[in-house]
Amino acid sequence: MTPADERGARPRAVDVAYWLWLVCAGLLVLLGLLSLTASGAAVREQLLANGADPGDVDALVTLLRGSGALALAVGVGTGFLAGPVRAGDPRFRRAEVALSAVYAAVQLVALAFGVGQLPTMLVAVGMLVAAVLVYLRSAAGWFVRG
Repeated sequence: MTPADERGARPRAVDVAYWLWLVCAGLLVLLGLLSLTASGAAVREQLLANGADPGDVDALVTLLRGSGALALAVGVGTGFLAGPVRAGDPRFRRAEVALSAVYAAVQLVALAFGVGQLPTMLVAVGMLVAAVLVYLRSAAGWFVRG
């Protein structure tokens, strides 16, 4: 009998958190790739049309690309960590929750400074919901070392 069999059936909260993290990971990868592959000229034109200072346009394009790279990296990391969390590894649960919390904090600070993007913040909120789910009392027994 494997340790997973000895613990019983996987709690529903862990399954929901797993799928929520996977959806968030997919969205972050998509948003990151969109930010990284957007035409620089088109972004500059749109920023200027919206009234951005011409001296700040290049910095804003760089910020958009950096935000996209961060979203892509967090999305890939979240996707890779979700599987071992679903399997019941407490180390990966802590790492996934820490990644979710740090990314949400970064997005919150970015929004506070006016450079954040609402879609990435909404994804970060979804990641935090998943982080809370894996620490519910009903899921605690799943993460006990066997």
